[in-house]
Amino acid sequence: MNRIACLAALLLACTGMSATAAPTPVGHYYLQGVMETGSELLLRDDGRFQWYLVVGALDLFAEGDWTATDDTVLLTAHKSEAVPSPAFETLTLRVDGANLVPPDGRGAYVLAKNSGD
Repeated sequence: MNRIACLAALLLACTGMSATAAPTPVGHYYLQGVMETGSELLLRDDGRFQWYLVVGALDLFAEGDWTATDDTVLLTAHKSEAVPSPAFETLTLRVDGANLVPPDGRGAYVLAKNSGD
């Protein structure tokens, strides 16, 4: 009987762990679904990000820190030597499955197939 109780406790613990473990958004994303616009987002596992957006002759850049909840990824940009004037202070992306959707709802950042880039 002890063995069954131990097995049941182990199964409950494993089930609880998998239910609370949220997938991490770490990876390299490409913006899709917005014509004549190029953009990439790199979310590093150390909580840092790099981002750029190109529309015609307009090039925008930002880098800084990111945090995630179940339904959003918040980018907080910081001035740096490489990016002295970030394109934004904060940017909130909505999590839609494996995609990250910009605030205007146009297009989506799609995780690269080989996200180890």
